[in-house]
Amino acid sequence: MHRGSLLVACALAAGCASCSDRASPPNILLISIDSLRPDHLSCYGYERPTSPTIDALAASGVRFDSAVSTTSWTLPAHAALFTGLFDSTHGLFDNGLRLSQELPTLAGELRTLGYHTAGFFGGPYLHPTFGLGAGFEHYESCMTAVPGDLSEDELRQESRSAVGRSHDDVTGPRTLEAVSAWSTARPTDRPYFLFVHLWDVHYDFIPPPPFDTLFDPDYGGSLDGRGFMSRPEVHAKMEPRDLQHLKALYDGEIRFTDDVLGQLLARLRAQGALENTLIVVTADHGEEFFEHGGKGHQKTLFDEVLRIPLVLNWEGVLDGPRVVADQVRIVDLMPSLLRAAGAKSLPTMQGRDILPLARGERLAPAPALAELHADKRDFRALRTLDFKVIDYGRAPDGRALPIQGFDLGRDPSEMQPLRPGGGTRVDALHAELERSREAALALRKYLGARAQHTAIDAELERKLRETGYLGETAKDK
Repeated sequence: MHRGSLLVACALAAGCASCSDRASPPNILLISIDSLRPDHLSCYGYERPTSPTIDALAASGVRFDSAVSTTSWTLPAHAALFTGLFDSTHGLFDNGLRLSQELPTLAGELRTLGYHTAGFFGGPYLHPTFGLGAGFEHYESCMTAVPGDLSEDELRQESRSAVGRSHDDVTGPRTLEAVSAWSTARPTDRPYFLFVHLWDVHYDFIPPPPFDTLFDPDYGGSLDGRGFMSRPEVHAKMEPRDLQHLKALYDGEIRFTDDVLGQLLARLRAQGALENTLIVVTADHGEEFFEHGGKGHQKTLFDEVLRIPLVLNWEGVLDGPRVVADQVRIVDLMPSLLRAAGAKSLPTMQGRDILPLARGERLAPAPALAELHADKRDFRALRTLDFKVIDYGRAPDGRALPIQGFDLGRDPSEMQPLRPGGGTRVDALHAELERSREAALALRKYLGARAQHTAIDAELERKLRETGYLGETAKDK
């Protein structure tokens, strides 16, 4: 048993003051929707009705108005979600790495507490080869091309049957059926922790009918949402009408995924599986549509890729509607969910319990450390509720790249960078950023939890290249 697991088990045995009035710990349903921008959700003020299911959860629960990830791509963001650690601490910040088995994970700790643990994923970076399946009793791929725990022969057979379908993969309905089947057969002697990763909002933007025309029925152009990262027509100076259509297709994917989520919740409710259940809806990162000249994600640390939605719904415990303005972080979810289960947070986690905020109480502000170390980048940022500083590290020739600050209150779109110097707020926050990064690295050393190199098989590598994570061209960077 991990050192952290022992601490959690002891905390559970001692009881949790805030949970002692409940007869049993809750089920926990954690939904991660890949590439989902909060400013494209109706409950966050978006003009299109993209998210009726999420809106309903927010209307009777708690919506966090300023939640941020640790990065702008899937692998390290989910590692942060599952460990409560920043990227420099968990170490899973680049391709070809596997999460250290020495690190306690959310699924592992809840399993120690007696939870049944199950995970379902639709995207390649959740594949077990990266170590994110640790702690799950049942961990199932819902991708077409790369299933989860198949034999070598089965994997080859499945891969041959799906070659070239990566961008066309629609995983939501398959995920719905897989989760429903698991829930029907699940033991009911103990609470469950169910993690569901919904992939379809991730590019390419190819929502099925009627969602493909739902938000732009009059479009007469040739752009169909395929080849988002590779098509030369999709660039920063593309026709505004085509860009408008591209965003409408992205919104269609959101509405389609929201519909899948609605069906999933309806099935679980019909099975009696949502009684005393804490439902969490969030994302790993957002998506760029040329706000700063680029597209996709995994390239910058601007808010269009760093901000994520966060909605909690727990009937009878976190009744809403309540909107929390305080900044929270993806690393805060593990300690919060452990607390909801009746345990104390692990002392080594960098996140904190934000359930007091969800109950209307106050907490001191907490800055958010964000990093991007993939593809030879060395970006890091520190964000508060109203200010951000970004350090771009060094150029290949060793030159220090510019440090930028942004007053998010006056410049929420981050279009007017402030330079350091003269004892400005940029200087102060940059010094705090350096201290935060050093502390993250020191904790990684203390934990002795270095991410391990992992061999990515040819089929998984193909999947990653097709989804734009490997082998970027210069123009995409």
